[in-house]
Amino acid sequence: MLQNERGFTYPLTFCFILLAALVLSVQIDSYLSEVRFLKESEAILKQEYYLLSSMKRVENILIEGDEELFSGFFTFTDGTIRYETSQLTATLYMVTFNLKIGSYPDIKGFGYFDEESGKMIKWVERN
Repeated sequence: MLQNERGFTYPLTFCFILLAALVLSVQIDSYLSEVRFLKESEAILKQEYYLLSSMKRVENILIEGDEELFSGFFTFTDGTIRYETSQLTATLYMVTFNLKIGSYPDIKGFGYFDEESGKMIKWVERN
């Protein structure tokens, strides 16, 4: 039996090739899922940064009291934010932010600005 090895190397080689292909496909799938996760995380961080920086800009506009700029838009490298300000009470304003980045769905945020304290007192974000 040990002297007759005809047909033994082909199945053994085939098993090694299948095993290597399986390990390689698992590694490729893991890499692709990490790349997708990285792109999604990058988009979420951009959205948060754009919303925060536009909220700070609008807060400065409202502190200065320039009524011509109570609605408008901010342009960033990858997206734009439209904002509109409406007065709820004598000292409370509601600012609506609409964020559009590429093919991602629009994000809507609401900020409430209090004139007495001179800052945004509440922030609500809706997808």
